[in-house]
Amino acid sequence: MEQRKAEFIMTIIGASLAILGILFMGIMLALLGIGTSINTDALTSDDVIGLTVGGGIVFYFFLLAVAACIIGFIAAFKMKNGQNIKGWSITLIVVGGLCFFSYGWITGVLFLISGIMSVVKSSREKRNIFYD
Repeated sequence: MEQRKAEFIMTIIGASLAILGILFMGIMLALLGIGTSINTDALTSDDVIGLTVGGGIVFYFFLLAVAACIIGFIAAFKMKNGQNIKGWSITLIVVGGLCFFSYGWITGVLFLISGIMSVVKSSREKRNIFYD
């Protein structure tokens, strides 16, 4: 089994950035809730629809940041221990793609690179077993 130090570090950094995404989205949701409750009489129906859709999108990004944080930390430690490396690598690629196109492109890029590197190393390890 090869050392997966680079993948571990990139996944931990990505999961830590997801924590920052959680904090940022939590603050956005709180400010959105406070801002709408201050002056509700002056809002038109279009404003209410816009705030509802915007709040829903921010809430979706918040849930995605929470999922990325949890999955990132679990995947980092599972891959470091050598448990189901290919499965966790594919999970990182999927979560990285979702993060890249939503709230955090840096988190997404780190997860994508880490997942791809781990899949490549996993297939290289299997090839070396057959030739040894």
